[in-house]
Amino acid sequence: MQQQSAYKVIALFIAQVILCVFGTQIFVIRANPFALLLISGLFTYNCALLLRHSPATAYKSDRYTPWLHALLAVAMVATQYNALKRIFESFPDPGLKSDVLPQLKAQASLFFSGQFPYQPIITAVNHPYPVYLPLQWLPLQFSNFTGIDQRWPGIILFAIAVGFSGYLLRKYHTGIALKYSLPATLLLVLPLWGFVKWSKIDLALSSEGIVAFWYILLATGLATKRLPLVVIGIIGGLLSRYSLLFWLPLFALLLWYYELKRYSFITWGIVGASVLCLFVFPFLLKDPSILSKMSAHYGGCDAKSWVSPDEYTFLDGLSLNIHLREWIKGDPIDTLKYAHFPQFGVQVLCILFGFFYYQKKGYQFFDIYTYTLIWLSIMPMLLYLFSPMLFKYYMLMPLSVSAVLCWKVVNTRGIFEKLEQS
Repeated sequence: MQQQSAYKVIALFIAQVILCVFGTQIFVIRANPFALLLISGLFTYNCALLLRHSPATAYKSDRYTPWLHALLAVAMVATQYNALKRIFESFPDPGLKSDVLPQLKAQASLFFSGQFPYQPIITAVNHPYPVYLPLQWLPLQFSNFTGIDQRWPGIILFAIAVGFSGYLLRKYHTGIALKYSLPATLLLVLPLWGFVKWSKIDLALSSEGIVAFWYILLATGLATKRLPLVVIGIIGGLLSRYSLLFWLPLFALLLWYYELKRYSFITWGIVGASVLCLFVFPFLLKDPSILSKMSAHYGGCDAKSWVSPDEYTFLDGLSLNIHLREWIKGDPIDTLKYAHFPQFGVQVLCILFGFFYYQKKGYQFFDIYTYTLIWLSIMPMLLYLFSPMLFKYYMLMPLSVSAVLCWKVVNTRGIFEKLEQS
C-alpha cells in the first residue's frame, strides 16, 4: 500500500505541474481549473497519509552526499540555460507586454540611487503604482549592477534555492540509497522545466523565481524541522508575496500551543523586527499611504479583469474565476465587491480546520513542522485557484513548495528501497 502511494504521490505532483502549464491542451479552459483543484487536493491528501508518524529528521555527519544533491539540483537548472536564453531573446523588451519587470527593476534603481522606490513608475504600457515588496525587487539590483538580463536574477535565486534545499533535505534524510535520493532531487527542478517547455512567455515576463526562492527555503525549513530556516523563509515570504499571510496564523497558533513559548517569542520577535527594518521604517513611515495605494492599484487590476476578462488572467484555464464570475449573479460591475469572498472564505476555513483538526487528532500523527508543510503546499494553491485575478507565472511558487513536500514523502521512510525489496 505504501509503495503504491509513493508512486501515486509522484504521479500527482507531475500531473499538478502539467495542469498548471499545459492543462488547457488536455482539458478545455472551463474544466482545467476543476482538474487542477482535484489533483492538488489528492496530492496533499496522499502526502499526509504517507507522512503520518514519520520519524524525526536526524542529522548525520556526511560531507559528500548532500553536496552531490545540491550540485545535481543546480546542474539541472543549468541545463536549461540555452532554452532560457532563447526565451529571453524572444522577448527582448518584456515591458511592452507586462509592467511587472519594469516595476521591479525601477524600484531597485530608485532605491539604490537614493530615491524613494514607492512612486508611480513609467513603463511602456502604463504608469502603475508599484505593488511589490522589498525582498522581491531588491534582487533586481544585481541586473542593474552587472547589466545582465533582468530575468536572470530570478533564475539564479531559484537555482540557489533548489541547491540549498537538495543539500539540507539529504543532510536530514540519510536513510535512503543514493540511487534513489539523487533522482528524487530532480523533483525540485520539475516546475521550472515545465515552464520552460510549455509556458515560455510567463518566464519571459516575470521574475517569479525570486518569490519561489523564499518559499523553497521556508518549505525546506519545515521539511527538515529547522526553525531558524523557517524564520528566514517567513521573513522572505512576507516581504515578497502577500499569499503567506493566510498560512501564517495556522503556523503561529501551532507553534504557540505545541512548542516552547520562547520559540514563539524568538520567532515573532525576529520576524517583526525584520519587517520593521526592511519595510516599515525605511518606506511605510515615510509614506503611510503606501499600503492603501497598493490596494487601490490591485483593486483597479481586479476590476478591469473581472469586468472585461482577458487571456492572461481569466482565460488561462487555471483559476475558478471564470465560473465564480457567472455564479455570483448580477452585473460584473456590481458583483466585483464579492469577487474575493470565496478566496478569503476558503483560506479562513483552511486555518480553522487545520488548527482544530490538529488539536483533536492531528497531533497524534504529525509534528507541527510536517503538518504545516502539508498545509503550505495546498493553501497558496487554493488562494490562487479562487483568486479573481491570476497570472500563470504565480504558480511557480506553490509548485516549488509541492516539490519539496514530494521529495520528503518519497524519501522519509526509504520508500524506494522498500519497492526494491518487494
